[in-house]
Formats: sequence, C-alpha cells, structure tokens
Amino acid sequence: MSGLNWLLFALTVVLDVFGQTAFKLGLDRMEDGVSGPAFWRGVATSPWVLGGFAGYCVEAVSWMYVLGHAPLSIVGPMAALSYVGAVLTGRLFLGERPRARRWLGAGLVTLGAGLVGASLG
Repeated sequence: MSGLNWLLFALTVVLDVFGQTAFKLGLDRMEDGVSGPAFWRGVATSPWVLGGFAGYCVEAVSWMYVLGHAPLSIVGPMAALSYVGAVLTGRLFLGERPRARRWLGAGLVTLGAGLVGASLG
C-alpha cells in the first residue's frame, strides 16, 4: 500500500471514532425521555450529531479510495482499530471507566490488526 493509502486508511479510522463519539456527545445532551418527532428534531439540530454525520461522509469517500487501492483482506480487518479508538475516546472524552477486560480486548484487537497489517509483504 502506498503512503497515501495508509494516510487515508488512518483518516477513516479516526473519522469513524470521531463520528461515534460525536453522535454520543450529541445524544447525551438531549433531554431525557425525548422520543418520537421531538427526538428526531433534536438529532437533526444537534451540532455534535451533524458533525459526526459530516465525519462519516468524509470517511465514506476516503474508505472508497482505500478499497479501490488496497486488498480488502488487509484493510477490512484492520478497520477494527476503530474499536480501540472507541474505548479510548469513551475514557478520555465521555468519562467512561472501562474495566481491565475491555482494555485487554482492545489490546488484542490492536495486536490482531497489527498482524493483519504485517502480512502486507
């Protein structure tokens, strides 16, 4: 894979984690118990949700480029790095307290993605 492919792949992982985190931040700021049309109005007007959606749009375009220039059997499994990012941003930005088992799982995902990436040769 070329340098541009790696850069765009990294961008897709970062934007995936950003999108998930932004959605969570936006939804957490909504009033408890909101449902029906009021819920969807809140979703449609939340700056965080809209930012997450924009991030996902850029991610989709970047991902299509990566898929067009790299083996799916490599970049597909490596996209699981977004799982690690979700645990990390949950801890750093959302005040979540992942237990040791979740950190271990995130570490194993990272190890597995590294092994898949190392098979490029």
